[in-house]
Amino acid sequence: MAAAEIVIHRDDIIKEGFLVKQSKHMKEWRRRWFVLTPQYLCSFKNQGEYRNPTEHIRLAECSTVKSADEDTGKENSFRVDTPGRVFYLIADSSSDKESWIGHIGRQMVRPAVLMEDHGFE
Repeated sequence: MAAAEIVIHRDDIIKEGFLVKQSKHMKEWRRRWFVLTPQYLCSFKNQGEYRNPTEHIRLAECSTVKSADEDTGKENSFRVDTPGRVFYLIADSSSDKESWIGHIGRQMVRPAVLMEDHGFE
């Protein structure tokens, strides 16, 4: 996914921390530093890096973020679904997992979805 260089500004960071992610090709689990901004969820090899993420998810393209313990067979795991790929991630604790799901979910919310929630059926 070669795109314009992503540089994260500290002011944009909503949440950051370590998550374990399943690699795309080898399906290996690797610990990565994740940074959530209003537009992206980015992974980095090292804590404190904010340029050239190893991967990034454009939140506007995400359809779902939800628990994935059954899918992965691992505790504290969750998934982020995009049109091209499902990203499987594992948090360090159940509270951390719920925090990530909540924060990512809030960034994914569209105005159209908000209107549906107010009983405009």
